[in-house]
Amino acid sequence: MKHGNVLPLKMALTGIGLSLSFVIASHYFSGENRLQIFALFLALTSCVYGGAILTPAGAEYSLVELPFVVVVFVFSILGLLLSPLYIAFGYFIHGIWDLGHHFGRVKTPIVKWFPPLCASFDFLMCLFIFWLWFAGN
Repeated sequence: MKHGNVLPLKMALTGIGLSLSFVIASHYFSGENRLQIFALFLALTSCVYGGAILTPAGAEYSLVELPFVVVVFVFSILGLLLSPLYIAFGYFIHGIWDLGHHFGRVKTPIVKWFPPLCASFDFLMCLFIFWLWFAGN
């Protein structure tokens, strides 16, 4: 493994650990409250990249990032109103967006360690929510 690949791998593993910790901690809440926590956290994650455009270097990417922030935020609301599947899908598309940042397809300047951490977190959350509400019932 090249030295340049170590940080993304460490951050992806950190994201997995954070996701598992979040899932374990969520077991202290009932189904509806757990769903609300997952939706709230999804809404908060949508704002991360929106925050990146507040920097002078990121401002030129606002027309790319802001619509995505709105889409993910709307999925968190739809998940509460219609089906948890929207929350799972919101985490999935946020993970795809993270990968876009990591591989340079989305050009908003952010710290290099964040996208692999966030993508692994998002994908595991998507799988867990899908399993919990659809396969587990």
